[in-house]
Amino acid sequence: MRTFRRALVAVAAILLVQVCTLPALSLVDASFSTDWPMFHHDSTHSGYTNSTVPTIPLAQVWNRTIGVDVLSSPESPSVVNGYIYVGDGDHNVYCFKASTGAVVWSYPTGNYVDSSPAVIDSHVYVGSSDGNVYCLDASTGTKIWNYPAGGESSPAVANGYVYVSSSIDGNVYCLDASNGNKIWNFQAGSSHSVLGSPAVAGAFVYVGSGDGNVYCLDASTGTKIWNYTVGGGVGSPAVVGGYVYVGSTNGNAYCLDAGTGAKLWNYTTEYNYNGPSHNFHWGNSVSDPAVAYERVFVGSSDFDVFCLDASTGVQIWNFTTDAEVYSSPTVADGCVLAGSYDGNVYCLNASDGSELWSFPAGVFSPTNAGGGAGSPVVADGIVYAVGNGAVYALGMPSTLSNSSLIVVAVTIAAIVIVAVVAAFV
Repeated sequence: MRTFRRALVAVAAILLVQVCTLPALSLVDASFSTDWPMFHHDSTHSGYTNSTVPTIPLAQVWNRTIGVDVLSSPESPSVVNGYIYVGDGDHNVYCFKASTGAVVWSYPTGNYVDSSPAVIDSHVYVGSSDGNVYCLDASTGTKIWNYPAGGESSPAVANGYVYVSSSIDGNVYCLDASNGNKIWNFQAGSSHSVLGSPAVAGAFVYVGSGDGNVYCLDASTGTKIWNYTVGGGVGSPAVVGGYVYVGSTNGNAYCLDAGTGAKLWNYTTEYNYNGPSHNFHWGNSVSDPAVAYERVFVGSSDFDVFCLDASTGVQIWNFTTDAEVYSSPTVADGCVLAGSYDGNVYCLNASDGSELWSFPAGVFSPTNAGGGAGSPVVADGIVYAVGNGAVYALGMPSTLSNSSLIVVAVTIAAIVIVAVVAAFV
């Protein structure tokens, strides 16, 4: 009997350790299948993920206040391994627990962080308006290196290299991801020319410039392969299926051949002459595109989200919000998610543009760019959006209750095991 009791105690102890350990791993630290590791999801900036999207009834999981940069749209976060990484207007880079919004760490830079972090191999790469690109430890926020590349754009990380563009000196930089050493730089615009986030596809880097050009560079050497002039400022390209899709401040969305730079089509949006005050125009600008389902999705300063045929540029549908849609749309689970300057994040049916739900993640603010809802991201069934100085996590009530039930079940199981062991002892 004594031997049996000792064996039972040993088995119970093992079960207790396993039961108490597994929930923490599964809820927080596990490798998630639908991470969002960098700006517009991946190095090609497709804006597409295979994550599910919450449906109505929609619930706010949590929100956390961060600083806001009144001069620019809110930057979208990155979500990796159950943690969310985001820069803000109070000069900090933050790491939150994606499940609760609890602060894990923050790292102070010297100015606004107008950059979406890229999180690769336990490192966080992010640009700051202080003129630096930073590499931080993803677990602790400890700085590993920084490079003075004028890193306001969102870095793209691929094949052990960090690609970032500078709006300070007009250069595109390639840095060694391990130590920050410069591999090459390419002058893609004049000083203080706004450059988009580089997209990396295969052996090439694609970048849009405020000088009105789209550039294709050799990813290893920085040598220019081709450039195409659109005549207006160009944002961050999306490179999908051998084609380059870009939006421009001249009111057009473009499709270019990724190999040659030849224009295949362009779609022109309407110039918005309306504005909140005398002699103020909303303008004529098209957002960075998202590409999925053989369609291209863009926002526009004419208040619309457009769905275009990826092969022809023909409009399939449009959805009208109450303000500009400058932020990049996101595509997942048959849905298009877009943030508007009217303060709302919209979830639309990707097939026909019908509204599925909306959430007020910002405030209508024609003069404060940081007030509107930014480009949302989706990871493991949760939508994360930044607007008006706050980060929001949006999900379904059933998802939240299931997580809580797991914690309760684990606690009860642990108590039962301890009670059984105590009774026999």
